Amino acid sequence: MQGEPTSVAASVDASLYPVAVLIDELRHEDMQLRLNSIKNLGTIATALGQERTREELLPFLQEIIDDDDEVLIALAGQLQHGVSWVGGPPYAHSLTGPLEELCNVEEISVRESATDALKSLVELMSTEQVTRHFCSLIARLASHDWYTSRISVCNLFAAALQRVGEAKKDDLLKMYFRLCSDDAPMVRRQAANVLGSVAEVLDQDSMLDGLLQAFEKLAKDEQDSVRILAVKNCIALGKLRNTPDWQNQIIPIMKACAEDKSWRVRYMMAESVQQLCEVFKTKTTSSVLPLYLRLLSDQEVEVRMIAAARIAAVSAFNPTKEFLESLLPAMEKLTMPREHSQHVRASFAGAVLGLTPIFGTQLTVDHLINIFLHLIRDESPEVRLKLIGTLGELSSVVGVDVLSQSLLPSIKELGKDKQWRVRLAVIDCMPSLAKYLGEAEFTKELNHLFKLWLVDPVFSVRDAAASNFRQLLEVLGQEWCEGNVVPQLLEVLSHSNYLFRISAMLCARTLADVAEVPLLEKHLVPMVVKMARDPVPNVRFNAAKTIQAMHKVPAAAGAACDSLASCLRELVSDDGDPDVKFFAQRALTEMTTLE
Repeated sequence: MQGEPTSVAASVDASLYPVAVLIDELRHEDMQLRLNSIKNLGTIATALGQERTREELLPFLQEIIDDDDEVLIALAGQLQHGVSWVGGPPYAHSLTGPLEELCNVEEISVRESATDALKSLVELMSTEQVTRHFCSLIARLASHDWYTSRISVCNLFAAALQRVGEAKKDDLLKMYFRLCSDDAPMVRRQAANVLGSVAEVLDQDSMLDGLLQAFEKLAKDEQDSVRILAVKNCIALGKLRNTPDWQNQIIPIMKACAEDKSWRVRYMMAESVQQLCEVFKTKTTSSVLPLYLRLLSDQEVEVRMIAAARIAAVSAFNPTKEFLESLLPAMEKLTMPREHSQHVRASFAGAVLGLTPIFGTQLTVDHLINIFLHLIRDESPEVRLKLIGTLGELSSVVGVDVLSQSLLPSIKELGKDKQWRVRLAVIDCMPSLAKYLGEAEFTKELNHLFKLWLVDPVFSVRDAAASNFRQLLEVLGQEWCEGNVVPQLLEVLSHSNYLFRISAMLCARTLADVAEVPLLEKHLVPMVVKMARDPVPNVRFNAAKTIQAMHKVPAAAGAACDSLASCLRELVSDDGDPDVKFFAQRALTEMTTLE
């Protein structure tokens, strides 16, 4: 009919009927069909040709922006790689139309995909294209009534500023500074969020001075969601120049963040304190560390938690006796009874032993041991658990005498702690303690704990003890194992509780992996063979599974192998329990196959 608008699919060659279907499906009611069609935009564009793609397909795409988020994200991704559809880089600007529309939508993931695509396209544009088309797009978005458009455009300034002349840079910066003072807090927040990337592409002092003024204004914003980004920007701007004059302009903002009325801003300051120390190296002792000490005593639990977690990282920037002495009062406040929050104490406990390699043996013995002993007796299991997890750092610094006299009594207590996770953490520390204490001292002080762990009511503890024996065998040797571990295993193998007997047998299994032939043949194989005759079926089929695993050990050859195979044949022929027979037969079959 005359006057009726023609479809984009019209006049597509008959041989390209499938392409015409894809074009029509761009408006289909089924979202999956629309999504499929969007993902095939390259095919459509190739069929239409470069000119019709620019003049018909892209305007058509601008009209179908009101769609599901998944479809729109896919559209942005396709347009990002669509330069070849429109005739190459000279026409890259023609792809910005639909992307500009996507920058206006409410869903943030769609807007981010659109701005990412625009930043990729601007790299392919000529300076004339950027000045004429891309800067015009930025101007439209920056003055748009919808705040979503103004949020989106903030992400584009850094990409555009790199590609334009000085006069246009001034115009773009004026737009950016207007957004820094926008009525909508979310726009100001995004402007603050990209301030560091904008600063990186500016090279003139006058421009940086203007940016610094915008930074100071955003750092004093009435909304804490905007002020919280000031810490990130202190780091970004501090990296630009390390001159005293430049850094002296940023440090007052950093101090204001540490004293901000919002705990979220102070939290961000405490979380980023290590990066601030790295950036402001010459000002760390005079400016950053005093602020950090205040944050350790902050009124908010969350701030004290994150500040306590950073204590070792910060101390590394000033590993002196004087700083440690200034730190001690704050550290004492983080322990019972002055610190009431167990979460703060746990955060501190997890980080405090990281100070020992920084300050060395003498300062650790003089100042840190007492704090360690205080935390290890904390009423909260979480605190004790965090501390034990870092025990290896202390063991590597202090001497054997200090370990024996000050710490071992507390460690022995924790080995019997009512919380099974604490007992588990102590077990994990045993190999490192054995290494630093030596065989004689370790055996004298801690050997008795292993029998308790082998009969622990919690399986995870018994299992950890079994794995631990293997590591101790590697550290202390075969003779130590034969003289100290084997007697304890033999005793547990006679225990009335079959679960403990299974645990002892699993210990024999783990030891077999690293045991030499004499230890294996004399002790470990006879243990398993004995358990294969246990009155409880669960013990016997676990014995069969243990034999199956032990047979793969290189040391299990010759007499040991014959003894294990004979035991399995006996179980297969004589045992009355079907499960025991099944596992014994499976083990025997595998052994026969391997042979």
